[in-house]
Amino acid sequence: MSRAFFAVSESRAVGPRPFRSRFEPCVKLSDGEIDFPITRVDPLFEDLPMSRASLTSPTAWMVMTLRRIAQSARQYDVMVRPLHVPAPMTLLMADDAPRHLKVASEAEGCCPQEFVLEFQDACLAATENGALDRMEDFRRQGFRIGIDARRSSGTPFGARVRTAVERMRVSAEELLINEAIQQRAEIVSSLGGAVILDRAHWKQADLLVSYGATHSLKMIADA
Repeated sequence: MSRAFFAVSESRAVGPRPFRSRFEPCVKLSDGEIDFPITRVDPLFEDLPMSRASLTSPTAWMVMTLRRIAQSARQYDVMVRPLHVPAPMTLLMADDAPRHLKVASEAEGCCPQEFVLEFQDACLAATENGALDRMEDFRRQGFRIGIDARRSSGTPFGARVRTAVERMRVSAEELLINEAIQQRAEIVSSLGGAVILDRAHWKQADLLVSYGATHSLKMIADA
């Protein structure tokens, strides 16, 4: 797979601290082959200084981030799709965000289907405020959905979520001991989605696959 997965792009679009994005390779646990890139973004919206965060909305930050990632993919010839875009935790509170993101993707010559938007599990767990409805608004615009469940795993895994989630990130340690996470991982992987770990151990690869994991970033070689 392309070395562009390791390329860093930089912009000062969000202020004094440079915006950085990095494509890093996910390998398949089944055979160790590189499959697709995960995008690391720094700083995330939540990491912006309060003075800067107050000057931009989650939607505006997400539009900028999506466009920068699309531009970096072109610059470094990253052809694998979908491109991974981490979303601010408050993006699901912005009613018009799906339309703005669709316009942004088309401005870069892309279709919304070329992006998977990764939401924090804690955002989607709040079903009482209509978070799942707003998630489906993004799907109706064509975007794909991912969940980052490394810090929490409270999202109800009913039919709406099961059919929506194409990527889920979980902790390898939690996957090995938490039956609820194991069930969710098995659901996502059985429906053709990717269950992604960080720094999994090669010696545990077969066991992790049996619990539904499919990929890992930065595999750890065992002595």
